[in-house]
Amino acid sequence: MNRTFVSVNDSVLVAAIQRATRRLVFIAPGLRPAVALALRDAMKVVPVEAIHLVLDVDAEVARLGYGDKNFKGMGLLQAAAAEHGVTVNHHPGIRIGLLIADDVTLIYSPTPELIETENRQPDKPNAILLNAELPVSLANACAVGAEGHATLEVGKDVIDTRAVETVKRELVERPPKEFNVARVERVFSSMLQFVELRIEDYKLTSRSLSLSPELFGVKKAEVARRLSNRYHLFADTEALTVEFEVPGPDGKPVKERFGPRSIDEERQRIKDRFIIEAGDFGLLILRKDVEEFERELKLLEARMEAYKQAVQKEIKRRTEEIVDELLAALKDALKANPPDHWKKQFATTTPTDADIRRLFEKEVRAEVNRVNTDFKPRVFHAFKDVAYQTFHDEKFRKLLEDHFGEMEIHRIFKEYDAAPEQKQAESSDS
Repeated sequence: MNRTFVSVNDSVLVAAIQRATRRLVFIAPGLRPAVALALRDAMKVVPVEAIHLVLDVDAEVARLGYGDKNFKGMGLLQAAAAEHGVTVNHHPGIRIGLLIADDVTLIYSPTPELIETENRQPDKPNAILLNAELPVSLANACAVGAEGHATLEVGKDVIDTRAVETVKRELVERPPKEFNVARVERVFSSMLQFVELRIEDYKLTSRSLSLSPELFGVKKAEVARRLSNRYHLFADTEALTVEFEVPGPDGKPVKERFGPRSIDEERQRIKDRFIIEAGDFGLLILRKDVEEFERELKLLEARMEAYKQAVQKEIKRRTEEIVDELLAALKDALKANPPDHWKKQFATTTPTDADIRRLFEKEVRAEVNRVNTDFKPRVFHAFKDVAYQTFHDEKFRKLLEDHFGEMEIHRIFKEYDAAPEQKQAESSDS
């Protein structure tokens, strides 16, 4: 090693540790068995007082891939440390790597294998190498300086065996995802997501008023209970279209006619632009399109809110028409045989036409207000990452190949499937 910027992986760490005879400092989030075994062997040579080992005892370290998935490396290191009277120390959240082996100092960025495979290419540096140049401040901070532990900055607490056992139980109960699986998922999820899109409660032709059977002369409780009297706010053939102002291209307000058909057309336009139909798998969207997709939905939501306000005004106008329509058919019957609960609301023996209209309108308005309050059209959308099993489903892969081209999908799978040496390393850890 004669470069300053170098590539560090487990094999480089092992080689450097094996050469240590005078002092040894190892600080990292976690470690794998190969490094643990090298540290074990070094304890036979390096003086105990010149050894300082620091790790982060946390299940998340294993899940992120800073060490092996089952904490085997930690177990090996603890057993060796106990045998040689060395302490293994804990520092929560440590995410930097440091190895001091005699006159060699490596300051490196540990690889989270959940995100990427361990670097094995020398032209991709992740470390700084110092030869015979250990700064005094760094030596003091790691307890290998002249003042020993008095100036220690990291790893002040000895690892509690119970904490290690707790982490192991956590990893059994909620095991880390296979790193090669997670990497493939991450890559494809950065490309594609499942999306759910619904537009709800925007059609008024299905809205109806529930009117008391007594208004139709039915007073027998059992019959009234079983009778359903519903009156549609709008005719089945009538598409409720309203007119309201929206900002135009120049920022000035322009009038727009908008209704259920407009919403259907806008939804279809958005689907045609952004959504990939995936058959039984659902709907897909390219990750790069998500921001624009959500922007389009926000514009639609704004128009639907204006539509909602206009519709509520239209419902108010329609209420007057409904009262007139129904009273024309029911007034004589109501006057001759008013509902029992009306009788205390008029002063004369027989209700007047004004009484009938007032009381009927009161009942209809109460029901219209309910419908009006319930009219809450909304756009619902949600995203979900695509699982590894789905990506490797033959039908799903064929769908991707048909959509994006066979060569492109083959390239992505070839580039991001687990490397052979990674699979071998994982099988040896288990």
